[in-house]
Amino acid sequence: MKKSSPSCQCSYLNDRIKKQEEAIAQLVEIIGTTNRRLYELDQRHHFLTQPNGKANPTPLQTST
Repeated sequence: MKKSSPSCQCSYLNDRIKKQEEAIAQLVEIIGTTNRRLYELDQRHHFLTQPNGKANPTPLQTST
């Protein structure tokens, strides 16, 4: 088995790191988009379940 030269090995490692950086950046973007959607859904849910600042009981909740 041949040993690769140090410069070749460094180039290979740099390429691998660059690809991993790109994958991480894509994942961060996906997480950010998902968090924004969850926030929007949470706000919409909050608005629909608490009109006029009062909570409406759901079938699973009992009013007190």
